[in-house]
Amino acid sequence: MLGRRLRLLLTAVAVAGACACSPAKPPVDPEPSEAETTPPAPPPPPPAPSLYERLGKREALDAIIDELLGNVLADNRISKLFDKAKKDKDRARQLHTRLVAELCVVAGGGDECAYDGKSMKEAHKGMNIVTAQWDAFVEDLTIALKTRNVDDGLAKELLDKLEQKTKADVLGTGKGK
Repeated sequence: MLGRRLRLLLTAVAVAGACACSPAKPPVDPEPSEAETTPPAPPPPPPAPSLYERLGKREALDAIIDELLGNVLADNRISKLFDKAKKDKDRARQLHTRLVAELCVVAGGGDECAYDGKSMKEAHKGMNIVTAQWDAFVEDLTIALKTRNVDDGLAKELLDKLEQKTKADVLGTGKGK
């Protein structure tokens, strides 16, 4: 019996020694998935600058409106529409501020715009503005844009947006409701 136990013990030691002495197999890494082998997609391009940014933001709009107000006050075709601003400096400042804010909104200035005036329709109600007066205003604005060296393409883009967003509300609003 002692012989049998000794044989079992020696066999167990031999097996344990063989396991401990044999080189260990390196761990096998799983095959990388397609997501791991595909490089990450490039980040999306930054959004294109808004018309507001391309025009030069509030500082540029402020200068354009300075020019515009000088033009409209000297323009016999429409200067009567601005009589109150001509006579009252506070009203002139308010008009300047609101015109800058309106162009800011039209040009896509987003959060940088703070138009706090009446809607265009409400502000022009009862003024009976006709197409010829609108055209004179746009002409005066065009001159202001050229005087301030605004690129012709940007000027056209601004004028087109202004027409789309405000012309219908300014023209022929009459004395009605």
